[in-house]
Amino acid sequence: MIRNYLLFFILSCTFSLYAQLGVQVTANFNQASDVFLPGIGDIEVEEFEVGNEIALNYWFRLPKQRIEFLPTLYYADSKIEGTNTSLKEYGAQLKVNIYPFDFLGDCDCPTFGKQGPQLQKGFFLQFAGGYTLYDSEAFVETPSFDNGSGLTFGGGIGLDIGLSNLFTLTPIAGIRFGTSPYDNRIFTDDNGQELDVDGPKLTTFQVGLQVSFRLDHKKY
Repeated sequence: MIRNYLLFFILSCTFSLYAQLGVQVTANFNQASDVFLPGIGDIEVEEFEVGNEIALNYWFRLPKQRIEFLPTLYYADSKIEGTNTSLKEYGAQLKVNIYPFDFLGDCDCPTFGKQGPQLQKGFFLQFAGGYTLYDSEAFVETPSFDNGSGLTFGGGIGLDIGLSNLFTLTPIAGIRFGTSPYDNRIFTDDNGQELDVDGPKLTTFQVGLQVSFRLDHKKY
């Protein structure tokens, strides 16, 4: 199913003549918080090796302010330490980039085409919200990821470096919070009674690189 969504996304973007497309590759550093069980205490959950993520995005912006919107699809894979299994994520996000040093810049063109210092024109703050599907085959006696889903939110910073009117290179660093990767996990006491506890949350620190290219070359 996810392959069909990706194919639809790519084809939809390709047929647009006024778009910027982007591909981002990211190193993910996942941390899952411990879960506290009444009468038992903290139980540790999985630890992860450094993971990988690839994302595709489509770009559009407000006409007079430098607020840019990037609907994004991504796939992430992080191996669970000490096992042969991994946690996979299939997600969608809406990312919003705000350029605080060039907020009123009205040139609807790549960073390369904007006049001024690179930092002023290219630095942005990013905010993101979305939804992801979690997939793991891991099974251990401590609480593990189930094939659930949940909302995500996060943010980051980045710097657009214009290589030409067609290509922009963007190093970016950020953080993503998974609010409910353990939704399907039920915790019980010794009598089999379900416990009302907050499940562990997934926090992902990210360092990546994005390459963007423009199709609307008639505008510059």
